[in-house]
Amino acid sequence: MELTEVELIKFISENRDVIVDEPFNGFTHNKMIFHAVRHKDSKKIFALVYVKDDKLFVDLKSDPSVASDLIEAVPYILQGQHFDKIHWLTVDIQEIESKTELANLIEKSYQLTKKL
Repeated sequence: MELTEVELIKFISENRDVIVDEPFNGFTHNKMIFHAVRHKDSKKIFALVYVKDDKLFVDLKSDPSVASDLIEAVPYILQGQHFDKIHWLTVDIQEIESKTELANLIEKSYQLTKKL
């Protein structure tokens, strides 16, 4: 699927009360810019958007019982790259097959990180 960073962040944020910031970049930007999409009320991150080697990725929270199956079965879903590798997935946006599938993964991450 072809999306830019801006389009992906907009897609993730749609119909959700969120804030987007760059908490890991500081004053001297890293080689990669990380865009954290957070719940506005709790400030918990549920998506981390970044470009690595000219490819767009998003890290999303996942249920550990589902994450390992997805990583084994789906080639564009990888073990989490920047957070706890048991609870987070990394999705290669260029390789994902549908917006519906991406929307489902985003919604699961959103719900798993929602303040109870």
